[in-house]
Amino acid sequence: MTDKIYRVGIIGCGGMGASHTNAWKNHPRTEVVAAMDIDAERASAFTDANELPAHYTDFNQMFAQEDLDIVSITTWQSVRLEPTLAAAEAGLAGIIAEKPISASVGEANDMVEACDKNGTKLVVGHQRRFSPQNSEARRLIQEGAIGQPQAMLRRDGLGLLNRGTHEVDEMRYILGDPKPLWLIGQVSRKTDKWERRVRCEDLCFGEICFEGGIRGLYESDLPGPSLRGDSVYGDDGQLRRGPDGTIELLNSQAAGWKTIQPRQSEPNQYQEMIQWLDGEIKEHRNAGIHGKITIEILMAIYESLRIKDVVEFPLETRENPLDLMVEGGLLPVFKEGRYDIRAPFPEQL
Repeated sequence: MTDKIYRVGIIGCGGMGASHTNAWKNHPRTEVVAAMDIDAERASAFTDANELPAHYTDFNQMFAQEDLDIVSITTWQSVRLEPTLAAAEAGLAGIIAEKPISASVGEANDMVEACDKNGTKLVVGHQRRFSPQNSEARRLIQEGAIGQPQAMLRRDGLGLLNRGTHEVDEMRYILGDPKPLWLIGQVSRKTDKWERRVRCEDLCFGEICFEGGIRGLYESDLPGPSLRGDSVYGDDGQLRRGPDGTIELLNSQAAGWKTIQPRQSEPNQYQEMIQWLDGEIKEHRNAGIHGKITIEILMAIYESLRIKDVVEFPLETRENPLDLMVEGGLLPVFKEGRYDIRAPFPEQL
């Protein structure tokens, strides 16, 4: 086992940057040595608050001067492409990017390709993959506890690129990361809604067909009455979330619902990144390819409305289809006044 201390930098000196900084500081094999933000005052205040040695307003300068091994990129999704490409080209060993990986399939493809080309290990921060409850559900399904999985339902709100990215990625993880084959979706956007400066839908629905014929159903912000949105159905039973992190299981082997405690604790994404860099595991469960597939599914929901048809994977449209529809006049706004649900515009303040 190596005793190497990995040097870490932070890009984005906001709340998520602080969260990543604290997590890296709690790992015995990492040292946070610098932070970067385009706002010089914010970068300076961040380094003071977190007792870091250096701060920058240019990530290329930070990469050139700090000899980093790892960088956490905690910016908004619309501005993750350039620092990711720069980190890979600078030869960093690892990147943890916040979720979703990007705001379009084209950007996600470029990020994954650059990291693969340069031997940089890319991780996307869908942290629900580290939930003991979700990992236990995945193990139970792989062990045949509900027979062959048939369908899974997930429901949430507040936007595909905000909460939906977690729900869809979680769905794939619990089902064993099957590849998507096709999708049909519907979207409504009657208000000028944004999420961290990326256009956002008012509500949406998608049906995903995964390999093996498994159906994934995702709905966001649809009107009630609502269905329970945490169940997996198989040809010999079903499972769902129970209270206090448990799993509730019903199958032909039991007279009723059985409550199951997760069998093991899970590491966090930072610990698993070090294990991946050390060669102790084959692949991080949040490896960039999974983030790329998740954004493909999200964008395919928009694309299905744009082309008015089933979307087959891999998705070829590089741009964000919601942008294409809005800018092409296909989704007019019926209630004037833009608003951002996560980062208010100046006129909202």
